[in-house]
Amino acid sequence: MSILRTTVDDKIFDSANDILATLGMDMNGAVRMFLQGVVLHNGIPFDLRLTAEQVQAVHLRKQTNRQATHEAREIAKNGGPSHASVEAMLNAIERDDA
Repeated sequence: MSILRTTVDDKIFDSANDILATLGMDMNGAVRMFLQGVVLHNGIPFDLRLTAEQVQAVHLRKQTNRQATHEAREIAKNGGPSHASVEAMLNAIERDDA
């Protein structure tokens, strides 16, 4: 027998433990079932694909991050807008959103 140790967020552990108890299982049994599934399927025993919407969201997030990085570099290089106060900055942001 081998011993497996892992670190799991407390909330996830407690929620999973409650669900497994409702199913009449314990955490050890569920982990053993998962590992048996890995062996049976020669991989993760469930689909790990992103939906089309998730793929689109990832691409949008990457594009947004690239744009933000580019803008930050431009501001660092050339300087950016300055405002007399936080209120003036917020007003400028609102004007840009309109």
